[in-house]
Amino acid sequence: MFFSRLRPHGESAVLPDIKEDFRESKRLEKYRLGKKALYFPAGFMWEYLPLNEITQIRRVTRLIESENGVCPFSMEVPSVRIFYHGKDTVLEIEKEKSTAAVLAAAGER
Repeated sequence: MFFSRLRPHGESAVLPDIKEDFRESKRLEKYRLGKKALYFPAGFMWEYLPLNEITQIRRVTRLIESENGVCPFSMEVPSVRIFYHGKDTVLEIEKEKSTAAVLAAAGER
């Protein structure tokens, strides 16, 4: 499992046939969403979080700011916060379509 391209995220369980699920997964910006798991980029590998281990999911708004250049700006973008194993992560998603896909797959709870 150490040299596998796919590894569980944190304390997640190892899923059978995960390579097939990854091949069939759909790209959502920098993440991938399969029928069994949500995949996070981790260097040259991917970490996955099984969808059934997500305890809560909700829509949030993130703020993107830039102070360099001639015209500084700040912009609010939709995002998703997921809770699992007593931890939480905000997915850096910038499109409403991607947010809706993650909420529908994991089941907005």
